[in-house]
Amino acid sequence: MTVQASSGLRDTLLVGFCALFLLVTKMALRLNLGIPGHAMFFTIFFLILPRAVTGRKLAATATGLAAGLASVLLGMGKGGPLLLLKFLFPSLCVDLAFLLFPGMGGSLLFCALVGLVAATTRIVGVAVTDWLVGMDPAIIMAHAFIKTLGGALFGALGGLAAAPIIRKLKVRGLLPQGR
Repeated sequence: MTVQASSGLRDTLLVGFCALFLLVTKMALRLNLGIPGHAMFFTIFFLILPRAVTGRKLAATATGLAAGLASVLLGMGKGGPLLLLKFLFPSLCVDLAFLLFPGMGGSLLFCALVGLVAATTRIVGVAVTDWLVGMDPAIIMAHAFIKTLGGALFGALGGLAAAPIIRKLKVRGLLPQGR
């Protein structure tokens, strides 16, 4: 006799696994590759995927919140509690985009634009951190723009990587057509 997991449990497990994979890739990409924003590829990928697959309104936010809290507790990064913003703002942006444009999850253009816009929200966290350190406002804006530009490009690529997976899941009947 087999017991089938409820939809809510499956969705929660997917969100948890995506948050875990997001953290693992952040840990692996802490190596200095010399490419600014390269970690945004997996951040956006693992935020779009649970939102599109589960269809839950705050799935990306839950994923970002779980990954952000875990990264703060593990001491990853230089921002302390502000590190949570690096996960929370993009995840809120992903959820908002999927709420405004339902059923677009398999579109390459949509996922790329969502990834681009969600990754640009990084500018807030960078600017706040620089401001708290006491940098000059002109330097803050230049630094935040440079750090955000690379992340936005990698975010768009992460969105592009998520779209074919979502499409294949829809074609195989594993996702309802409305997601």
